[in-house]
Amino acid sequence: MKSFDQIREQLDEAAIEFLRNGLYADCPNDCPRYVHFAMTTYEKKRWAQEYQKGISCFKALFRANDDRYRLVLWNMIVNYYFSKSNFCKGDFSKEEYTFIQMARKVVGEPSEANVNPPIRTKRLVLRAIEGNDQKIFADHFKNEGDFAAFTGREPTRKTIQEFVFCLRRPTYFAIERRSDRKLLGYIGLSIRKETSTGLIEYYLFKDERQKGYCKEAVEALTKITLRGKLYEPVETVQRGIYRKKTIHLNAIRARISSCNPASCKTVERCGFVHEATIHSAVKQGSAWTDEEIYYLTYAMIQ
Repeated sequence: MKSFDQIREQLDEAAIEFLRNGLYADCPNDCPRYVHFAMTTYEKKRWAQEYQKGISCFKALFRANDDRYRLVLWNMIVNYYFSKSNFCKGDFSKEEYTFIQMARKVVGEPSEANVNPPIRTKRLVLRAIEGNDQKIFADHFKNEGDFAAFTGREPTRKTIQEFVFCLRRPTYFAIERRSDRKLLGYIGLSIRKETSTGLIEYYLFKDERQKGYCKEAVEALTKITLRGKLYEPVETVQRGIYRKKTIHLNAIRARISSCNPASCKTVERCGFVHEATIHSAVKQGSAWTDEEIYYLTYAMIQ
């Protein structure tokens, strides 16, 4: 079976052949050898001749109205241009510019995007974590004073940034209040494929705790997951676009420090059952504390 890279390469070759036999029929040696055209405003200022050549190639492929060539152009934009690259709107038709903007939206996105639709509850929306959320998370972790207790890591700028960056994962969600769309925290599942289990993790900002939001979010995510309605992304030939694959889990577990009885009560109210205690497993400052393990299965939510 051909890899996606091999398929993309063949599509690129077909696009170049189309240009050679069409736009460059009278001068085939001038045809570009690769699908990587000069199209940004920066290139227009620096290399006007190459820019005009690139625009002509883009338009020829786009106007062919062939899905293969549209796919080639999409992959070129996603692969070669930065999210902040600027394009001269006046040099493109409305349809062409809309196409470019759509492709740019996935530039710089995580290689494994969250393809799940938003999960709605009475008061909350669990949605994919976006780039703009990361600064809000970082600010809260910096100022709320419990980053070390929550993660076991010192709250330096580097460790906070690394932690926040890793939150943009296929099965992690921002917790947003429906009434005013305020970001309240996050919730997610780390999937263990070898055992078909998931480890739940959540964090609510301090001023939003003790309002029942955490229980509402945990119940929503666990029920969706155990009922086979949580998805992981699967790569397609179109860069940055993924199809959905159902995640099947036998159980979801929660690992909670014994110093956090409120969180233990939260999962218990969501139907989790205490499974084990791991002694001296979590470092709290200079001391070590126990970790409580809870589990939940599909049969238990019926």
